[in-house]
Amino acid sequence: MANNEEYDDTNKGAIWKSKFTDNPKSPQYTGHLNVDGEDYKLSAWKSKSDNPKAPVLNIQVQKVSEFEANHSKKVESPSDDDDVPF
Repeated sequence: MANNEEYDDTNKGAIWKSKFTDNPKSPQYTGHLNVDGEDYKLSAWKSKSDNPKAPVLNIQVQKVSEFEANHSKKVESPSDDDDVPF
């Protein structure tokens, strides 16, 4: 592969063990996935079932744009309050 070519991650993804394990509801694994040029965030939990037919992982997929919109910190703008005491 030449140095000037960009890596194409279309229709590929990866998942890693989560760094954030302090909350028991937090995913045990997190990662990303690209499907047809659209980026997604992956979250996964190990299955707690003893059933041999149960899945190994339970996975949640969310569009990155939706994830960022839901998890962005909203900063309130200062109001035009005339009650300022100075």
